[in-house]
Amino acid sequence: MSEQSQQLPYFAPLLPWQNKAWEQVTCQFFDGKLPHGILASGMAGIGKRAFVWRFVAWLLCHDKGEHGACGSCQSCGWLRAGTHPDLMVLPSIHLPTAEPTDKTSAPSSIKIDEVRALQEYSHIKGQGVRLMVLDGADTLTVGASNALLKTLEEPRAGVHLILISDNPTRLLPTIKSRVQTLPLHHIRHEAALSFVADKLGDESLAYLALDLADGAVLKAVDLPKEAWFDKRTLWLKTWLALRMGQRLPMAASDYWQGVLGFDEFVILTRLMLIDVVRVGLGLPSRHTDMDVENLIKNQALNLQAMENFLLYLDDVVLSVRQNVQEKLAYDGLFVALAKL
Repeated sequence: MSEQSQQLPYFAPLLPWQNKAWEQVTCQFFDGKLPHGILASGMAGIGKRAFVWRFVAWLLCHDKGEHGACGSCQSCGWLRAGTHPDLMVLPSIHLPTAEPTDKTSAPSSIKIDEVRALQEYSHIKGQGVRLMVLDGADTLTVGASNALLKTLEEPRAGVHLILISDNPTRLLPTIKSRVQTLPLHHIRHEAALSFVADKLGDESLAYLALDLADGAVLKAVDLPKEAWFDKRTLWLKTWLALRMGQRLPMAASDYWQGVLGFDEFVILTRLMLIDVVRVGLGLPSRHTDMDVENLIKNQALNLQAMENFLLYLDDVVLSVRQNVQEKLAYDGLFVALAKL
């Protein structure tokens, strides 16, 4: 295999916390008891998709080993080329890349026509195992969910449907009752910290990143590389200058628009304000590499106003998705921040 092919999640090493799930599904397959419907769920960044693509390759492989696909048979070649006849992925933009993360594009609903196409595909006779992967299953419309139920209720031999969801609570209970949920979301903190520390080469940074990522291991690995990560202290000082009248909102907005994109600024703003609220309630700051408590110690904080702002922030994000100009949204946020 080429180096690029080896990096594809189809052939990537199993993540350390996924051994139980791997043993479960591979044993079920060998025993002829692999369910028709499988659900890989949990917060984004725990490696669900990396597991699913690796399992997909293993199921389809003509020379599968105990620990993964061979990577060199005809089936593995089709996967590398993205042309496997016995694999259907919806939406098609979610075909795997060389990065084994749980990142997806902006969510959009999965329509009934797409599910009907999946149903038709399930009836086409294949050469062996036939797989359908439905990513973002929690975005199914009501009609699409009902159509999917028919597929789950009428399983065909050798055909397996794998659902992936970052928000499983949004799935219909009737769908969840008809699929087997993989044990992927329970990750021991020690194992997660060891993995992140190994990737980042710094245990204290790993602890911080894992905490800020709410335990999402793969997200934690990427966190220090995010454009906003090293702007946290600057954001806090900007906000303090705004509320004390030392900085004009429009001037601050113009500056930050040259520093961070709107989405990145929203992430940073939400993260920092939530931490300010924590400190205001007497809880320790999560930003162990910053002295948040000292920076805001003489500030009169209106915690209710901050919580209201966080709700307003959600409305602004929605308005931008509905084609409000980002510059206007950016300016509006700074005017509101100055009043906090």
